[in-house]
Amino acid sequence: MEGFVAKNPEHQLSVQVRIHGNVEKLELQELGCVPKPDKPSEVVIKIDCSTITLQDCMIRRGKWYEMQKLPFVPGSDFIGTIHEMGKEASKNSTFRVGDKVAAAVPSGGNAKYITLPYNSIIRVPPETDSVLALCLSSMYVPAREALDLARKMNTPFTGANILIIGGNGPSGLASIELALLEGANVFTTADERHHQYLSNLGAKCFPIDPNKWLPTLQGKMDVVLDSVCLDAFESSNLALNSAGTLVCTGMSAVYTQGQIRAYGMRDVRDYKAKYCQMRAKYILSNTVYYDRMERFENAPNEYAQHLRYLCHLASKDTIKPLVSSCTPLNSVAATQRAIEHGDTTYGVCVCEPWSTKTETPPSCFSM
Repeated sequence: MEGFVAKNPEHQLSVQVRIHGNVEKLELQELGCVPKPDKPSEVVIKIDCSTITLQDCMIRRGKWYEMQKLPFVPGSDFIGTIHEMGKEASKNSTFRVGDKVAAAVPSGGNAKYITLPYNSIIRVPPETDSVLALCLSSMYVPAREALDLARKMNTPFTGANILIIGGNGPSGLASIELALLEGANVFTTADERHHQYLSNLGAKCFPIDPNKWLPTLQGKMDVVLDSVCLDAFESSNLALNSAGTLVCTGMSAVYTQGQIRAYGMRDVRDYKAKYCQMRAKYILSNTVYYDRMERFENAPNEYAQHLRYLCHLASKDTIKPLVSSCTPLNSVAATQRAIEHGDTTYGVCVCEPWSTKTETPPSCFSM
């Protein structure tokens, strides 16, 4: 991928997965044109930047709880500008060519263009930097919505005990920052090499192994956010006090810890993921399951309002999202490899499809 040279820099160029496997299965595909709306209700968006995530890596390998059909274009969040609109989109929406927009999508972000129905995009404040908006839309809005699911009577979390499982990842860091902003007592689990950094942020750190933190925290938490699912959310639920709420936001550990053999089957991770999801939705008490894509699709206006508010906070330096790296399309494979090996710095890994070089940005935004 790194040696790829596009014939026409204005044409569509995307990262694609045609066969499940390692990063060598990633390839760049150039189309001999700029995309046009296929339907009257669609808009073509010129992508400014998009995410590169662990989810992309696992879908590429063929093992994740939200799989996508092949060929698959990684990148589940993007920021871009409207390039062209279908007739129905122009007539029935308030969007116009040149508007800055965002979306959460099953696939398609790691490309120069994407085509979507106009009702599946949200507006981004035009003055907000695109990379900053991407960090807020992809990590901070879901963190805020997850916290809101545990909120009592719309009151702040001042003085509340909040446990964030896996605090070193991009979503964990966003959750920690937002919880601290409200004056919560924040506890987090992470590999010990991350403890000093997370402690400096203001969180109280524990090892990732539930057996090492549950004896101390059991029954004491007002809120637990768990995107890891080490033990089918059991320890996270036990950490709650009688009025607490567990918000399950993911199940990364089900797939990242290797094959699970059972009942004579070589790998039952897909079955375990379905069980964990059903358990969170219907069996565990004081527990809710947060599906980010579902929330974006069902309540885009609410998602957009959260984004506008977070953009405002960022403009005042109240929150400072972290960016790990900004890479062009031909370096997406290298970034995915770094994510899989744990070799990225703290923050969001960003793909900038119109860039030609990899950059390590400042540790955080200063607007």
